[in-house]
Amino acid sequence: MASIPEDARQTPPTMMSVLAVDALYYNAARDAQQEAGNCTRHIDRAEGRVNSLQRRIDALSHSPDGEEDTQLAWKNYSKLEPLYIQIEGAEYNLGEAYGPMLQHLATVHILSAASAEAHINIRAQASLHGRDWDAFERLSIDAKWLFFPKLLGLVGFDPGVQPFQGFDSLLKIRNRLVHYRVHKEPWDSPGVPEFLGVLGLNLELGLRSLNAVRGMIAELARQLKEDAPHWLDRPQANFFEISLDK
Repeated sequence: MASIPEDARQTPPTMMSVLAVDALYYNAARDAQQEAGNCTRHIDRAEGRVNSLQRRIDALSHSPDGEEDTQLAWKNYSKLEPLYIQIEGAEYNLGEAYGPMLQHLATVHILSAASAEAHINIRAQASLHGRDWDAFERLSIDAKWLFFPKLLGLVGFDPGVQPFQGFDSLLKIRNRLVHYRVHKEPWDSPGVPEFLGVLGLNLELGLRSLNAVRGMIAELARQLKEDAPHWLDRPQANFFEISLDK
């Protein structure tokens, strides 16, 4: 009786369903950036209302050269009082208009960083095992991205140039948001605090964070001589992937 070849006796690979959390987080961050941009019309209207009231107040309380005129303000007190009441409400409405955008932008930074960490973990888990994986898992996000390509014999990333510089900025913003320390500055009407920029809560910095993650993932794929993940360039609806478990 002929023996069964060794290859024929091997158990066939099993089809496994995998959740692509790196793609999920990146897609959610991209959606949040889009939603943040959609908030600008509401903000512009609310800001326009504040500025309009402020111009009327200035016309009744300032001299033609722009200096505050106390006597003129007292003379126009009956006209100024209702304007001050209105601008207080308008400034509150401006803060409300900014609220959704700030939420979306915080989401952009936090999920962008989460996507980058998930991606490098997924890559490393396929290559590292046992104590090597345990040691890798304890590293910071930036250390994971610096060391893992080197372990594979790749060129890796230069911390002094893009895309790592943008990635480093993202991580600093993410840490300021997640490990938040109170920021204060003198109130200046109308407008919002300048420290929002330090926290990354504007549209430009949100887009930079997305681009930083995209650049890091695409560059790692390039060094591995692979195509960049398709979800970097187009929105996803299905985040389940199929893998072979041998």
